[in-house]
Amino acid sequence: MRRLSSLVASVVVGLVVLAGCGTGPDRTQAAAIVGDTVIPISEIQSGLRTAAPDLRVAVDQQGAAQGIAPGAPIPPQLLAQESRRLVTVRVLHELIAEQSRRDGIVVTPQRVDAALARAGGAEAAARGSGFDPATIRGLVADQIAASDIGRTVFDRLQVTLDYATAPDRATAEALAGAVAADPARAPQLFGAVGGTPPAGLTVRPGQDQGTGLQSSASSLLFGLPAGTVTITPGRSSSSQAGGQDPSQGPWSVVHVRERTLAAPGTPPPPGVTPASAVDDDTMFGFGLRQLQPLALELGVTVSPRYGAWDPTQLDVVQDEGSVGVVTPVRSPAP
Repeated sequence: MRRLSSLVASVVVGLVVLAGCGTGPDRTQAAAIVGDTVIPISEIQSGLRTAAPDLRVAVDQQGAAQGIAPGAPIPPQLLAQESRRLVTVRVLHELIAEQSRRDGIVVTPQRVDAALARAGGAEAAARGSGFDPATIRGLVADQIAASDIGRTVFDRLQVTLDYATAPDRATAEALAGAVAADPARAPQLFGAVGGTPPAGLTVRPGQDQGTGLQSSASSLLFGLPAGTVTITPGRSSSSQAGGQDPSQGPWSVVHVRERTLAAPGTPPPPGVTPASAVDDDTMFGFGLRQLQPLALELGVTVSPRYGAWDPTQLDVVQDEGSVGVVTPVRSPAP
């Protein structure tokens, strides 16, 4: 999951007139719908207009490095990619706001001011980002709130799961379907495809799973509800956008047996990093993962003009064939 601060820097999008009308469910002018909240197409278009000058500069700078004169057409695929990112940011904003409300989290203006001061102020942070200073303030507030959401559960969360990698989507779907129909057979089913380990795995967000704590804490494993089986692509959405067949592997299959907020040990045992020692960027990634149950509960839909919402990546992706699926199992595994 990209850091929100990375999104602020990377969503440098250009003006594009999108043909046709929106095809969001029930509301034709919706770019996306989160629960009962409509994100209008007009808002996304406004954001694109704001970002147009920054995108123009970025494209010209890249062209200059390749010996191309300024003013070359902005590639349509770049415009589509950046518009997906803009919709993703707005969807995440709605999820962060609702989870903050439920958790009683309030981000004061003083905390936002302090974060912006470290970046040289709102004007400096907005420069080249594709956003105006007011929007930057909102994005920084979202980043702080997501980190707070993560800190409320980091030391208490423990997940027990079965995990395997499938060579392609069809194989992943077959395994997930079998587990959903009979979760008691999950150890046998995962063992047959080389699950790790075949008898289940218990993990906590403070454990480094071999990829560094920042990557481990932002893992999909910590955002899935108990009693579900999930398939998700192993490749990033950017690699899929490069023309690779999204149905081809690898695909991950995850069966969450138990998700508890009563993990033993206060402070955590050796080998488990406590929340107090976790940096803000790592906690932000973990906090975003805590939005997954809420996104599944509320429901997120995106107009096909932008792509499709992936509930496993918390992202708007180009190809519906690369969208992960979260399925409740028929009954909890023993």
